[in-house]
Order: sequence, then structure tokens, then C-alpha cells
Amino acid sequence: MTPADYVGRFAPSPTGQLHFGSLLAAMASYCDARKAQGLWHVRIDDIDPPRSIPNAPKHFSHTLKSYGFIWDGPLQLQSSHTKLYLSKLEQLNQQLQLFICGCSRADLTGHKLYPGHCTKKHNDKSAVAHRLASSDRETAVRVIVNKSVSFTDLIQGQQHCRPSIDFGDTIVLRKDDLFSYALACAVDDANGVSRVVRGADLLSSTAVQLAIMKLLGLNPPEYAHIPVVLNRDKQKLSKQTLAQAIDDMPVVPTLLHAWRLLGQQAIDAANIDAFWRTAIENWELDRVPKLSQLDETL
Repeated sequence: MTPADYVGRFAPSPTGQLHFGSLLAAMASYCDARKAQGLWHVRIDDIDPPRSIPNAPKHFSHTLKSYGFIWDGPLQLQSSHTKLYLSKLEQLNQQLQLFICGCSRADLTGHKLYPGHCTKKHNDKSAVAHRLASSDRETAVRVIVNKSVSFTDLIQGQQHCRPSIDFGDTIVLRKDDLFSYALACAVDDANGVSRVVRGADLLSSTAVQLAIMKLLGLNPPEYAHIPVVLNRDKQKLSKQTLAQAIDDMPVVPTLLHAWRLLGQQAIDAANIDAFWRTAIENWELDRVPKLSQLDETL
């Protein structure tokens, strides 16, 4: 991949402040893009307003800048792409790949994957079109995903996922009229992004996103999923596990700690600028470990 072709991105969801796990994903993505002399964008995946913290774009921008990240172009917001997502759903409907689903939580209890209660409705293109144009709070829209997906992750290796075991017919428009993460991320990442470097907790989402891209005739990016970091209770860092915001951490020591957990060769830096100069020059994706790591300092 030439520098002119490389486009990376960091795309946090604004459901809480950026924490150490967020920093690892941002650092890996940033170093990988800058080492290749490519572009790096920041996109806020704000398609779920009820779960978003107030002023997340402004807050995230301030935090990333305080850690020395410099991105190309303006900060992107998924919430500004809703017309594009709707057009892709209309395309899938024309291809008879969508169906209306009225299943409740009780209907799906005990099922790891969607059991197919409403799949027989998928030939009703006019009904789906009506649902896409309405605000029916009683039904969702699912996409039919019935083919296996294989891809090579640049860190985790070869992946082979089967719809009957690993994923099923997936929601693309929720009952509350919000677009699903699977659809929005698939459409956005296939829109000019060449490599997605993100946490391995999202590895299971990749197959469905690739399936949606294929149905839409979109070009998929490469993927590299870094291992997640676990706290002393062996829980993945997240808002739910009360992960500490990196705003409250000393910047340079925290950058150096993240660098070490990414498996990179030891470096030293007295300030933020020195860290990034050295880190980008010495970045090696091949050194990133595969497995989740326990960090008892967190």
C-alpha cells in the first residue's frame, strides 16, 4: 500500500469519556497510518443519541489534542450521514435483502443468533419501503446474511465466520428508527478507509460489516484488531467497568505505557512531540500481541 492510498481512522463511540483502551486503539491506528505516510481521520460514531454524553465531539477533540494527536480534515460525525445510510437501505431493499422484524426481547430470549421468526417476510419490498419511510416504533429492519465470510486480520490472522454459528440476520434499522452500528460502520469504513485498526472486542462485528459491504458492492478495508486490555478484575476497560478517563492521567507516562502494551520496542521521550516522532519512526504492526493483556495498574 503506497502512502497516497493509506487512509486510517479512529472512531470512538461517545458513550463515555476516552479511557486507556481508547488510547491504545487511537495510538495503534495513528502510528500505523503515519508510519505509512498516510491520512488519519477521527470519526465520532454518534448514531445512538440516547447513550451519548453531552458535547462529546468537543470533549473528544480536546482530549486527543492534549495527547498530541493530529488528524486530517475536520472531525467527522456519523450523525451527519443519515441520508447516506437510508440510501444504502433502499438499495438493499431493491435487492430483496431486507425484511421487517417485529420480535420482542421475549421472542429472542435464549437465542444467541436471530432464530428467523420474521424472515419469511423478506419478499415484501413495498412493506419494507413503507417502514423505511415511516416512524413505526413496533418493528425493526433486518438484513439477510446467509453466506460465510472469510478474511485475514493483520494481527489476529485468518478468520472464517458462518452465519448459522457466528452471526445471523442482523438489525440495520432499530425499532427506535436509529441506524445500527453494523450498517453505519460498514458504509463509512468502505467509504475511502483503507485500513481499520481497532480493538479485538470488535472482531466479531467485522464479519457482518463485511457481509453488508459485499451486498452493497463496496470495497472493504483491511483490518487489524489489537488485543483489549483488562483491568485487575480481568474486565475489559469500558464505561461499564468504570474505566478511568485519560484526561485524568499524566500524558507522557500514559503514552509510554500504552506503547509498551502494544508490544513495541522500548523508547524514551521527555515530551509529547518527542514521543510521537520516535513512536511513528519505530512503529511495527507485527510486534502487536494477539491476546488480551492484564494490566494491574488500571
